[in-house]
Amino acid sequence: MTSRNLERLPALSLRMLALLTISLAVITTQASGTTPEKHFFWAPGQAPNASSVANDLIYHGGNAGPGAIGVETTPGIYLIFWGPDWANGFTTTDVNGRQYTSMQLQTYVTSFLTNLAGTPWAAIQTEYCNNVPAGTTSCAAVSGGGFVTNPRKQLKGVWTDASPVPSDIVALGLAENVADDPLAVEAMRASAHFNYDPQATYIILTPPTTIATGQPVYCGYHTQTDSINGLGNPYRLQYAFIPFLNMNWPALGTGGCGMNSVNVISDDFGHGVFDGYSIVTGHEYAEAVTDPDNFASVQDGWNDAQGSENGDKCAWTDLANVPMNNHTSFAVQPLWSNKAFDVTGQGCVRSAPSNPHAMPAVGITPPAIDICMTLPTCPPGVAAGQPMPVNMAYFGGKVQVNPKIYLVLWGWGEPNAFDHTTVGSPANDPDGAGALMTRFVAAMGGTTWGDISAQYYQSNYNGTYSTVGNPKQELAGVWHDNINPIHDNLGPIDLAREAARAVQYFHATDLANSNFVIATPQKFNDAGFNQSQYCAWHDYTTPAGYPGVPQGIAFTNMPYVLNAGGGCGQDFVNPAPTGDVDGVTIVLGHEIAETLTDPGAESSTGLVPNGGWFDYQGWEIGDKCAWVGDGLQIPGAPFNMIGNDGRAYPVQTLWSNKSLQGVGYCSREF
Repeated sequence: MTSRNLERLPALSLRMLALLTISLAVITTQASGTTPEKHFFWAPGQAPNASSVANDLIYHGGNAGPGAIGVETTPGIYLIFWGPDWANGFTTTDVNGRQYTSMQLQTYVTSFLTNLAGTPWAAIQTEYCNNVPAGTTSCAAVSGGGFVTNPRKQLKGVWTDASPVPSDIVALGLAENVADDPLAVEAMRASAHFNYDPQATYIILTPPTTIATGQPVYCGYHTQTDSINGLGNPYRLQYAFIPFLNMNWPALGTGGCGMNSVNVISDDFGHGVFDGYSIVTGHEYAEAVTDPDNFASVQDGWNDAQGSENGDKCAWTDLANVPMNNHTSFAVQPLWSNKAFDVTGQGCVRSAPSNPHAMPAVGITPPAIDICMTLPTCPPGVAAGQPMPVNMAYFGGKVQVNPKIYLVLWGWGEPNAFDHTTVGSPANDPDGAGALMTRFVAAMGGTTWGDISAQYYQSNYNGTYSTVGNPKQELAGVWHDNINPIHDNLGPIDLAREAARAVQYFHATDLANSNFVIATPQKFNDAGFNQSQYCAWHDYTTPAGYPGVPQGIAFTNMPYVLNAGGGCGQDFVNPAPTGDVDGVTIVLGHEIAETLTDPGAESSTGLVPNGGWFDYQGWEIGDKCAWVGDGLQIPGAPFNMIGNDGRAYPVQTLWSNKSLQGVGYCSREF
């Protein structure tokens, strides 16, 4: 909820809503009339105005005051545990009287913020952008937007600051952020401790002392430091305040800010007793990313006609445990998606309408041992480079029984598509990457490597099943599209539209068995690849995910992986110079194999599953074996596969459920 909502209520109305011992009117009086510039997450039933769920979020221009950013395009998080009690330790109890320590709470919050990055839940906000006209409701309909991204590593640092918390934090922390708000000062200290990051949110948690929230009960807020005429804060940064949440609120009880609201019985890790911390912290994180600016109480990012932000509109509705990165689940609320609302009428979602399944860069792979199988958390730092245990499972969707791969070289012949030429190579393919992809797709069919995918099947829902096919000829066509304009920093919708054009160009009718590989040249790639978030991805078009694009198109975004060097497979199998193009076939083979076995890319349309085969944590046939060995020749590592043309092609291994007598492992052949 924004400050504008708060200002519309007279002091008497606020006092009538009061449930605790200190009224908000008193708080504002103590602050000498300073306008509240916070964006509150009220406890259930405490919001002065109800959030609207019948209209879109609107972009408000991103231009309020100097340094306005509109959205955080590359979100970062710094977590601060402020107060000596965090260092000294304290305890709290859940609704059933079970006791937990402050260290467990710190671990829970840190794990949540570590693992949310790169998830489908965090990807909901990637439909929003800046650098578009005020009044915009769909960035996909406007060119030039700087989109919110969803990098995998957003938690940049954690600090336990043992300095004392001022006793007047209720009054000043609620009413001021221009000059002497102690929370703004703490955020500034944190930015000095960590380094200043204008794209990050500094999230401050305080221990259970007398500095609880005011009335009506708020569970947290986010805002941005202001400096008027040079007074107070030296620069602008986003910060959020999460007070101690596990309190027994009058008239609200212990669940007032979410404790045990999803997990009624707490587990050893803290799911249940700390449910409110992931719900509230996630709410503030998402709103700070999509509506960060706050100059003189003007929110210039994304909020609706009532001033509600992407968290407000779905607050305390449909709470659930949602899998996060490294695949432990946390209680969170849905977030608002204009894209989903415009198509389905339901804007509160727990995963992005379009969430391409990406192949990570080298070194970001499933951990060697799934700690989540034995513990409720997956701490960062587990060594990468080993295959992920646990077999693939069938989730009810289709597989590709008679696969056809269409290769689209989009814009390779356009001016400035490459910044160099190579003697003996065509100007539109100076490194031979396009020719290599064409040969590889033509040669992969009918191989023993291709047979690995053939163990996976689909239900025909008539008592019969059909397995993935492995015909010798899978290359169904190549299109050099130099007609439809291309640009750099493409969005997923741009690639989906090109896939739809390819359907028309090839007169493709068997979409259930088709994969449209959209390969882009050196200088024109998608924004996420340009920001080193991944090597490639595949997806499946649905009305909510790709409005205006026909449903049911499985397509692959194949960026120019040579730009990423060793991050996407250069010299991973073969030594230089032969291995300089290893990544081309490793990455393309990964995406093709995953599309064969999961063309629906783990999605669903309503209650109908599109997803085929992946494990219970979301890893597909390629993910589970991606970059095994980190360049070392160990079992399961990438290797030179001999194609049906007799040539060697570097590929990664693929997960076989039937390897090791059914235990499963990364296999070269089947």
